Amino acid sequence: MKKLLLPLALALSSSNIFASDIENSSAEISMDVALYASITGLDTLELSTSDAGGSEGAVYSASDSFNLESNGQVRLVLAGSDLKIGENHTIPTTFSLNGGGTSLDTATDSVHNQAHTVSASATLGAISDQLSGDYEIGISLTVTAM
Repeated sequence: MKKLLLPLALALSSSNIFASDIENSSAEISMDVALYASITGLDTLELSTSDAGGSEGAVYSASDSFNLESNGQVRLVLAGSDLKIGENHTIPTTFSLNGGGTSLDTATDSVHNQAHTVSASATLGAISDQLSGDYEIGISLTVTAM
């Protein structure tokens, strides 16, 4: 193997290459990373009360943590409506993110990877104001670009 490399090395060192003979070229490489976000870890919220279940003024509540991860600034919006059983029976329900409003904006020009909390609460009226049974409603968390 040494015998083959030595003649090649001698041949290269004996050639005359001048700086004016060398060409330089450049190119730009670019890439566009799309804005992307993900919500993970959100489970079903089962509202419960420490009051006597079904009693007047009983407060039912629950919360759950989830993670929001994004590679840029996004807005997160929570939407939901009153708990419902059948077509005509509802219980007024409130929702919040991180104990505040129903939307949050992540920081400008920054990635985001943090835990957040969604909460729901419903307060019963008079005993005869709501039908007994299992009330349900879906909520949505929507992430949009800023």
